[in-house]
Amino acid sequence: MNKIIIAFCEGQDDIAFLSEILSVHEFKPYKKIIKDFIEPLNKQYMIKLQNKEIADRKLGFQSEYMIPSVALQNESANTLVLLHNLGGDQKIEERNDILSMYQNIQSGEDDFTNYNLNFRFLYFFDADDKGISTRMDEINEELELNDKLSHSEIKEIDSYEWGCYIFHKDKDSGDLEDIILDLMKPNNETIFNNSSSFLTDNALDETRCRRFKEKKSIISIAGQLQFSGVNNSVIISKSDYITCTDISDNEQCQEIIKLFQSKNE
Repeated sequence: MNKIIIAFCEGQDDIAFLSEILSVHEFKPYKKIIKDFIEPLNKQYMIKLQNKEIADRKLGFQSEYMIPSVALQNESANTLVLLHNLGGDQKIEERNDILSMYQNIQSGEDDFTNYNLNFRFLYFFDADDKGISTRMDEINEELELNDKLSHSEIKEIDSYEWGCYIFHKDKDSGDLEDIILDLMKPNNETIFNNSSSFLTDNALDETRCRRFKEKKSIISIAGQLQFSGVNNSVIISKSDYITCTDISDNEQCQEIIKLFQSKNE
């Protein structure tokens, strides 16, 4: 497998959603343990893990962001997708660390030059209240490439392929949850309307709403009917509120899968 696609994601919900889209399009879990990954990725990951001192960890630490959270492969397309969880959209240093790790494989700086790997780097962000244009300006400023990236397009720049997708409701706002609710609600209107009503009927004073996000909560409440006590990433992955047909018929899902496919697909 020589086509390697690296996806930079804000969080595990993004990864769960992208995994669902990819699974509909012939991507299967890459189940190898780290030491058995394709070379030289296995060696690179082992180096990063060995260099991370246990003393640097805090209790309850999450997985090392330099190691992909999920890996998927499409054998017929000779493609491996590696999804990294950054834990937020402001993790510029962490994104650059990951980018440098993969680029150094080709540069010779890490003694991994004898591998014919083709890298594509994909960045995924929420529009939030900034909008698509502002988000694209931010990522272009961060990367400082010889050409500017455009939303939902692949460009070949400096011997790598690059792409970016902004989750949105419209061009000026929105986020991943807008897309997920558009997929989940149509065949489950009563459940999601009742979930929304529950939040309205039990609204807390603002001083007690520490990290409240209404759309995330609606998904969570509806998801508990099928999987008690799980987080939203599990609901996205496991619930039957999103079907293969829903993904196949959704315009944004079709835009997203094109970023993971070859230009002639």
